[in-house]
Amino acid sequence: MQDIFCKIFFTKKFEGCYYGSMPKALKPLIVIVLAVALAAGAAVYLSRQPDQPEETAAATRADIKDGGHIRGPEKAALTLVEFGDYQCPSCGAYHPLVKEILNRYPQQLRLEFHHFPLVTIHPNSMLASKAAEAAGEQGRYWEMHDALFDHQREWSDSPNAEPIFVALASQMGLDSNKFMQGLRSPQLQDRILRDVEQGQNAKVDAVPTFFINGERVHIKLSMEDFVQVIEAHLPK
Repeated sequence: MQDIFCKIFFTKKFEGCYYGSMPKALKPLIVIVLAVALAAGAAVYLSRQPDQPEETAAATRADIKDGGHIRGPEKAALTLVEFGDYQCPSCGAYHPLVKEILNRYPQQLRLEFHHFPLVTIHPNSMLASKAAEAAGEQGRYWEMHDALFDHQREWSDSPNAEPIFVALASQMGLDSNKFMQGLRSPQLQDRILRDVEQGQNAKVDAVPTFFINGERVHIKLSMEDFVQVIEAHLPK
């Protein structure tokens, strides 16, 4: 049922998974819950109302601070920021396009990935983000990032995804004990929650959400559209 919601939004509203359209009366409560979660290092529960999706007013520009994981040259002319959820099917569909666009513009473009797990509809998404961060502690963040998307169908609906993530880490040659410690590390969870906070400050209302040099961009699920967007933002 959770993935059905994603497909509805994919075909009718936006190539992504929404959480944003919530009753106004609930918004103060959500803010309080987020504040408590950030203070306690607990999981963030993002609210959504799937029955009647509604576009929310999203900022066209955002001041996104450093903190995401970088893939690409430091002095690239364009920084593509992605707020993503490893369990989101739409994020999985965009993943090969993101990799391909980085290959097409190896000197001009870099990726900055920020976690934005929609835990109310994707119950394994927070643990998946922890798996990526735990691998990053051993210098293998991007390998795990790719593996989580490449093997998304294997763990997405699992009632116990942790052994699958541990197996992926083992296949990469990671230290399993250190990896398990990372999955339970409050420091790594705090890192993920800081990404979520940045996303909320940037008015992120769906995943994946993309920004180029601080400007929010809507990219259709096609390489042709991706290229057009990148070309439009390259320095003339």
